[in-house]
Amino acid sequence: LARSHLFAQLQYSDMPTEMGNEAVEVCTMALDKFLGNRDYEGASVLIKNTLDKKFGASWQCAVGEGFGFDISCQQKFLLH
Repeated sequence: LARSHLFAQLQYSDMPTEMGNEAVEVCTMALDKFLGNRDYEGASVLIKNTLDKKFGASWQCAVGEGFGFDISCQQKFLLH
């Protein structure tokens, strides 16, 4: 991926605005750090661990391409 094309794209969020903004910042930082090498696992671990520390445990994170997913979540804690 070209460096100029790395960014977090928010599709949907029901989080409080401040929490969502912080989560997007964490995602952007992890993408900048790990996706140059296509290290999806490194990016997802960094995002999960950072959000667990900031907002409490139980965050799930998937980073990659070419897959689908189906989730259920606690209200006010979804960022897609």
